[in-house]
Amino acid sequence: MAEKRQHQRINCAEKCLLYYADSRYSGAIMNISISGALVKLHDFNHVVVTKGDICSLILSNVPETFFCRYKGRITRINSTGVGLELIEHEF
Repeated sequence: MAEKRQHQRINCAEKCLLYYADSRYSGAIMNISISGALVKLHDFNHVVVTKGDICSLILSNVPETFFCRYKGRITRINSTGVGLELIEHEF
């Protein structure tokens, strides 16, 4: 199968927080590019998430000290996490 990604992914396993609806999930960014990320989440209920939904991703595991927050669209869902399209940087 041909690779569909437009940008190179970088493996990182850095801690993060994902905000979806009224829930916050801690996890790790497994890989990231300029336009997307694969996020592994702890205590994640993949049943309540829908492809195309909007969420926020913080590149930190401490919400008070984050330095970077992204608005994202969920593009892929599995039992351990989500694939995201990074839409815009939030300040």
